[in-house]
Amino acid sequence: MKYRTAEDLRDLLLEEHESVVNKIPQEKLDVYLYLNQLFQDTYIPDDHLFRFVFRYFFRLDNPSLTSEFEDEYFKVMEDQRGKERPNIVQITKRLYDIKNHKGNPTMQFPLAAAMLHTMNPEFPTYDGDIVKAFDFSSTYHLSGFDKKMKRYMDQYQHTFRTYNELLQEESLEPLFNHFDERFRGYDLPKAKKLDLIVAQLGNNLQ
Repeated sequence: MKYRTAEDLRDLLLEEHESVVNKIPQEKLDVYLYLNQLFQDTYIPDDHLFRFVFRYFFRLDNPSLTSEFEDEYFKVMEDQRGKERPNIVQITKRLYDIKNHKGNPTMQFPLAAAMLHTMNPEFPTYDGDIVKAFDFSSTYHLSGFDKKMKRYMDQYQHTFRTYNELLQEESLEPLFNHFDERFRGYDLPKAKKLDLIVAQLGNNLQ
């Protein structure tokens, strides 16, 4: 399948890099830093403030999901602490097995990606804006865990490879400099800056 490449995204970003950076909500930086820093010092399943902020910010408060799902989600997140290479397939499968309010399993890959990204920004996010930025195809028509998971992993690995290419792209340095000028005092890894920038590009493409 043809997704946008590093070259495609580079060209789009160079065309309108100021408008992309200028539209990034500061809240996204504040909440990311809060959750990432608090994660280092708390026990997630019992930290209701952490859970409340995370639930709102990453849309874990989906009405179709149960309180059992939420409890399991934060237990899984705690279990991933200290793992250098968390297995996103296993995480997604563990969450998939928890039925929603209608008694059906649900594919929550974007929430699995959000979990890993909160712990380590080297793992990209995967939400609607990222999907638009890369022009990813939907998984809705695919049946069963394995077929959906294969499509998600193809796309997620493509995102990871593309980010690595863009982080080495010298022509994008003015974009990162503009980011730093706008958000002075924020100490963010470059991978996090790129994730915010690409997500905003996707948002602008709506």
